[in-house]
Amino acid sequence: MKTFTVEEAKQNLDAVLEYAENGGTAIIIDEDEKAYQLVATIVPKKGPRRPGSAKGKIIITDEFYEPLPELKPYME
Repeated sequence: MKTFTVEEAKQNLDAVLEYAENGGTAIIIDEDEKAYQLVATIVPKKGPRRPGSAKGKIIITDEFYEPLPELKPYME
């Protein structure tokens, strides 16, 4: 783990990113003593959407279509 000031990180951004990419954790500290942690991760690519992929996973019963008890006075 290495710490950098914001100015150091701006001037050496390529080095900071390379450090994180190689498994390191870069901590960037600003003037207000707030710290930001930079860690490289791999974001998995999402494939194309498949229409109908949720078919059969959601079941709507007949009870769903019944009027709500709170609304009965308005329906009479």
